[in-house]
Amino acid sequence: MRIPSLVALVATASLFVGCTKSAGTESQAPKSEAAAPQATEPKASEVKAATAQADPAQDRVVAYYFHGNRRCRTCIGMQETISKTIQEKFAAELAAGRLSFQEINYEAPEHEHFVKQFDLSFSTLVVARVRGEQTVKFANCGDIWNHALDQTALAGYAEKNVREYLQMLGGS
Repeated sequence: MRIPSLVALVATASLFVGCTKSAGTESQAPKSEAAAPQATEPKASEVKAATAQADPAQDRVVAYYFHGNRRCRTCIGMQETISKTIQEKFAAELAAGRLSFQEINYEAPEHEHFVKQFDLSFSTLVVARVRGEQTVKFANCGDIWNHALDQTALAGYAEKNVREYLQMLGGS
C-alpha cells in the first residue's frame, strides 16, 4: 500500500473540510499550508477604525472578505493580507467613505442573502460597486486561492481588483 499517497490525500481533504460548507466545494484550494501565516484573527477594531461610515446615497466600493464558520490558517492569512493591503493602499478612499471593507461569515443566518447574491461556496474576496443600497456590479475574486500562499501576489491581486472598481467611480 502506498502510505505517502494516502497521507497526502487525507491532508488535502482536511483543507476542504476545514474551509468550506461541504467537502469538495472548493476547487482551487491550496495544496499545502506549510507557508501559511499564523492562525490569528485580524482585529476587527483595526478594520472598522479604518473604514469611514459611507453616505448611503454616495456611489462607493465595498470589498467583502467572506468566510465560513470553520476557518483554516490559510483562510485567516488571506483575510489578514487583504485587510492590511486595503488599509495601507487605500487609506484616503477609506477615510472619504469611497471604499469600505467588511469581513462576513456567509454561513451566519443573517448573511444568507450574500450566498445567493454573490454565488458563494467558500472563502473569497468580493469587490462590489454600490449605489445607494443596491449592488450595481461585483466581481467574485475566487482567484485569491491561486495566491493564497504568496502574500505579495495576493496583496497585488486584491489591490488590482479594488483599484479597478474605484476607477469606475472616477476621481481615483
